[in-house]
Amino acid sequence: MKNLMFTFLWMFVGFVSAQNPQDQFQEANSQYQKEAYSSAIELYKNIVEQGLESVELYYNLGNAYYKTNQMAEAIYYYEKALLLNPSYQDVQVNLAFANRSIIDSIKEVPKSNFEKINDTVLSLFSYNAWAKIAVTLFLISGLIWMLFFFSVQPGVKKIYFTLAIVISVSSLLTLAVTVQQYHHVKNTVHAIVFKDEVEVKNAPRKSALDTFKLHEGTKVKILDKVGDWHKIKIADGQVGWLSETAIKQL
Repeated sequence: MKNLMFTFLWMFVGFVSAQNPQDQFQEANSQYQKEAYSSAIELYKNIVEQGLESVELYYNLGNAYYKTNQMAEAIYYYEKALLLNPSYQDVQVNLAFANRSIIDSIKEVPKSNFEKINDTVLSLFSYNAWAKIAVTLFLISGLIWMLFFFSVQPGVKKIYFTLAIVISVSSLLTLAVTVQQYHHVKNTVHAIVFKDEVEVKNAPRKSALDTFKLHEGTKVKILDKVGDWHKIKIADGQVGWLSETAIKQL
């Protein structure tokens, strides 16, 4: 009987691995609709482990974890989805619901009006999307400059000139946003706390003094790393050290 069970399990695993990611994704969605959330999670994670990612994959995986009351995992995958598409409203809404269930309620340091505007602009699209917009605008501006140079009618030439200037400036501004967004994403590293409760130290060692506590699901910003310790910062500005076993990097 044990051999039969083992053979069946081996066949099932082989069948799942033989499926292409799209089939696995559809099957995971089907399991989710049937409220078989644990099965859906395993199928979604199988796709992730293949090195594939998408907003929908992370969003659905976050939802499945949310349904099983695993909030740290849910928050982690919602945050992963927002890294790919910062403007995905459904993810933002579900992330807000998940964050309400965690213990730590941390007030953010007030931002200046410039920082608020900057964050709003950066959150509209991913840097890939901004790059595509910039390239499109450059191509359009190049076409209009050509029309300007080949146009012979003064009135039409003036219109083309004005349009070319406006679109050229817009393309340069969009390129600047793209570069800023890229550096922001690459140089800003966050993580989610995956321990029920963890003491944040004032130095990167176990014997260091405890400064404050964090709980499962809290998002932290990683500032530095020394050995197995990460220097972290939370939304209210407090800084300390956490063991890498307590967090999962986004």
